[in-house]
Amino acid sequence: MASTPAGGGCESPAPPPPIRPSLPSNADVEWDRFDPQAYVRHNYAVLRDDDREILRRTRDFFADAELADADCVDVGSGANLYPALSLLPFARRVDLCDWSTSNVNWLRTQVAGYDELWDPYWQVCAEHPTYAALTDPRGRLARVGRVLRASVFDVPRHAWDAGTMFFVACSISADRIEAEQAIGRFLDALRPHSPFAVAVMLGSHGYSVGPRTFPAVALQRAEVVAGITAGAYELNVHEVRLTPPLRDGYVGMLLATGRTRGRARRWSDG
Repeated sequence: MASTPAGGGCESPAPPPPIRPSLPSNADVEWDRFDPQAYVRHNYAVLRDDDREILRRTRDFFADAELADADCVDVGSGANLYPALSLLPFARRVDLCDWSTSNVNWLRTQVAGYDELWDPYWQVCAEHPTYAALTDPRGRLARVGRVLRASVFDVPRHAWDAGTMFFVACSISADRIEAEQAIGRFLDALRPHSPFAVAVMLGSHGYSVGPRTFPAVALQRAEVVAGITAGAYELNVHEVRLTPPLRDGYVGMLLATGRTRGRARRWSDG
């Protein structure tokens, strides 16, 4: 006769835990169907106050970073040119990296000669004398810019002297671990003591580009700061919260600037 568990053999076994649907990962998304023109029209056709503040603070940070003749990178450029513009006066090379072929093609046309809608963004940069000294930013980007098809998860370690990663970790997946890994990979891509700027949307629940929707992670300030601090020092964090928000689907923006440590510990390292 078979034995029964303590408590009697007539009790029903505990029900199995519910199966939670898996969240869309980065690999699940059809990134080649991302429409950069629709994204630019919706987000950047008019310079918004939140982007103006993010760009102004990024400009001032790099202008004070004692940076010159540097190998620079913008990771996950997407259809946004202003992070690369913030690096322009200090760069002998600016690599703009993205995985989507549609974004890569768009970036190549913009690097060759960017659209006039980006002129107001450069004008914000040129409010600082270091940037104002660069009288032909369009020609400068055409000379030093290089577009690479590369995923944030595959960028090489310690390859650049300065970098930006704007609105990437929060917007490439619904998987929080992948968001964490993206920041760690970005910091690891920079050489020790490199200045960097990271911007994320806070509390994002996804976003639309034309008729398509894309996943996001609702990141909070504390977890973003904790993850960046693991691989950085001299960290400065600023939130931009406008009431009402200028865009749907998020509660604010966070900009973090600092310098990389010798090794960027990823959040998922524990």
